[in-house]
Order: sequence, then C-alpha cells, then structure tokens
Amino acid sequence: MFDLYNNLYKLGLMKASDIQDIVTYLPTFGLTPLDYEKITGQAWPKEQETT
Repeated sequence: MFDLYNNLYKLGLMKASDIQDIVTYLPTFGLTPLDYEKITGQAWPKEQETT
C-alpha cells in the first residue's frame, strides 16, 4: 500500500491531508506516521487547535 499512495502523491492525485486521513482513520491499510513522512517529505502534523 505504501507504494500505491507514494505514487498517487507524486502524481498529484492525492494531497498530504488525504494521506494523513488514511493513516489516522484507516489503520487496516497499514500506513504509519513514518510512512506519511516518507511519502510527503513533511513532518507528521501536530494536533491543531480548533477555536
């Protein structure tokens, strides 16, 4: 699954926020926060405050 999402991100068919949602809400896909960082090149987002 890592390769699939890596390629989709590189092709511009997925945004970083989409991958973050998959890591957070779909653990059966097997992606981790470290995979997010490898795919996007960005650090895993810290919790955002909603005010």
